[in-house]
Amino acid sequence: MKLVVCVIIDKEVDALLLVEQSLGRGYWFPFDEIKQGETRALAAKRITSKLCPYDFELVNVLKIRCSDLLPCLPSTQTYYLITKGRLTRANGTNLVNSIWMNFERMKTAIKNRELLGLEPYYLLKNILERQQVNGWDDFISGGQIFEESILQFIDCKQPDPNNQLIASPQEQLMGSAKFNAKLQERIFKEFYSYTFPSEYMSFQAFVEAMDNKLSITEKTKIQAYFRAFDAQQKSYLTYSDYLLGLAAMDPSTSHGGAPAEQRCRYIFRFYNIKNNGNMSIEEFRELHTDIQNLKDGKANNDAPPYSEVVSAFKYIFLNSVGQLKYRGTPVVFRLSTIVQDLLRMCKRYKDVKTDNSNNQG
Repeated sequence: MKLVVCVIIDKEVDALLLVEQSLGRGYWFPFDEIKQGETRALAAKRITSKLCPYDFELVNVLKIRCSDLLPCLPSTQTYYLITKGRLTRANGTNLVNSIWMNFERMKTAIKNRELLGLEPYYLLKNILERQQVNGWDDFISGGQIFEESILQFIDCKQPDPNNQLIASPQEQLMGSAKFNAKLQERIFKEFYSYTFPSEYMSFQAFVEAMDNKLSITEKTKIQAYFRAFDAQQKSYLTYSDYLLGLAAMDPSTSHGGAPAEQRCRYIFRFYNIKNNGNMSIEEFRELHTDIQNLKDGKANNDAPPYSEVVSAFKYIFLNSVGQLKYRGTPVVFRLSTIVQDLLRMCKRYKDVKTDNSNNQG
């Protein structure tokens, strides 16, 4: 698949034109596949001509990203830097689901989860930094234009109680969950099928990807699951974030040693609704309630007496900080089935893949 991605900038206000090509998925660069017999430059002009009533000028190629080495539909994405002209075309019409975003507006969009992925933020930041050095008249792409992405595997190492330093906490988590290279590759395929053409998973894409992994009751807490996976607090997930989060939830993962410490971090973020690094007694009450209900096999969310919650809360801080003496955490933040039995490709991505296979045939 050959894609052309149009990075359209208004130099007067330092803003990018973003569009929502699929309703509800979020704003991103305008893009499309190159048609048969069409050059990349012509494809870029075709894409921009449909957007809004302005003339556009192709400046240069920002980057060419090749994904031939990734375990997914092979694609080459050519990013063109395009500037908005001053002239207005009489026959042009504004695209309804498009928006101009400057750097500050983009920060707000990230916080409000309005983007498909973080690429517009990082590219605009990079463009503005280079423009300040070289100016628009002598603007150059700078750096390496060609990018060839590869999948970075995390070694799947079994925890060694006699030598914790042999493997990193992430490697021990992979080992405990039995996430070998083959399974990590399958997880990447699932991840990318929901994020394509971005490399970041938005909240909406996360909701779609987790739909078959959570019960109806668990889906009501999807915001908490996303917060737990979002260890870097960027409002968007990388493949590594998604991989490690699934490993922490896998029922095979041990709740002892380094994997337990990693799981506890996810559990804390899950229940830390304010996401401020400090768990209030009300947030702890949610954790304590879930543990008691899961241990007792209850399907409802009957809360224990408040006095019991206060007593458990005090016990943790007085007697068991750092000693993992608060019992019950192994049962929370768990999938009901091992991850390898829950992986599936996004139908939207499978349709694209099928269309390309037919075209090649």
